[in-house]
Amino acid sequence: MPYYWSQIETLENLQYVAGLVDGFNQDRFLAAIMGKPLGKGKIVHMRNELNEITNKLEEEYLVLEEFGKTFNEKFATRNNQYFSSAMTLLRKMRSGTSKMVEIYRQFAPQNKAARRAAHAENQTMDLYSHSTMGGQDYTLPMFNDMDAYTPEVGELFEAMKRFMEHLSKSLKLCQVILEEEEQIRQDPDACLERYHFFKDEHRGMIKELLEAISLDSSIFLAENNPAIKMRKESKDEKQFAERGFHNLTESATVVLASKEMIEEAKRGEFTAPEIWLFDAHERSHIRRVREIIRTFDTYLPEDYTRKTLPAKYIACLLRWCKPREDKAFVQYFKETYEEAGGKLTVPKNPAVNQQKNELTKSDSDYVRLVEKWEKIA
Repeated sequence: MPYYWSQIETLENLQYVAGLVDGFNQDRFLAAIMGKPLGKGKIVHMRNELNEITNKLEEEYLVLEEFGKTFNEKFATRNNQYFSSAMTLLRKMRSGTSKMVEIYRQFAPQNKAARRAAHAENQTMDLYSHSTMGGQDYTLPMFNDMDAYTPEVGELFEAMKRFMEHLSKSLKLCQVILEEEEQIRQDPDACLERYHFFKDEHRGMIKELLEAISLDSSIFLAENNPAIKMRKESKDEKQFAERGFHNLTESATVVLASKEMIEEAKRGEFTAPEIWLFDAHERSHIRRVREIIRTFDTYLPEDYTRKTLPAKYIACLLRWCKPREDKAFVQYFKETYEEAGGKLTVPKNPAVNQQKNELTKSDSDYVRLVEKWEKIA
């Protein structure tokens, strides 16, 4: 085990290190430099490297900023099982964090006896508080005017100052994102909303799983899937969502969502196409759409004599009920209508889509039909 601990895994760790970065100043810099004299060549090398890393850090900040816009809207991400949220964010600014650790380590005491004792006791010490560049107590240098030092030392200070300022900006952005995450985690409804949205986003993938596997598959065993295990141990879906937010991988959560959708279908309340086309948690909406299709002939004009249903009417329903996929909905409409004893021919998908593209919300048929449909309990 390393002598100095440097991993930042939690919001508390990050807040602590960010405070030390903000505390960087000229006196601390000079105390560190004087405590570990460096040759001119080393100082110039450090200055050049810091300038290069700071430029990269500026680019990484933009990446982190963009990533942060959607991070807390997602229920699960690819690396939740392997990295904490703090670690995930800091991986977006690798250049900056790697250099930060290198700087603090370079100016931390290298007491070999203490190192051996810590290793023997399997202990670590906090790198950041033990580094003169971080939180370690230091003695004010005899000469704290930068003019008393060589130009190279002054240039290194300016490079270090610029690096710390950009690092501080990035760490503060991480804090904002993690604080928002914690607020969401404390709101079970917000967590549940993100879980439902996750299932909606992955319905295409889930549909393929539904067609390929059954509940007897070993992938649905709790011991093989942390999401299923967590759901089994939670008293309800809301508690699961609260516990699982940003703690499960996408792949594990997709398998759980697939299991839930299969179970919904097996209970007989909804068919697999209904679960896939609509939000499974919007039960009343699914029931209403199904009832409309089963009694669709009642919405036709009394003098309607054609042998094919009007594509425009189906387009009105398609626009109103907002399914996941238009083509799949038309097929679902056909199967449901015919199973209910419908005698007229259901038009093909191209004819329905053409009508949908020409349809407006102010269309008289659309307004009339929607008014009737929305009255259905």
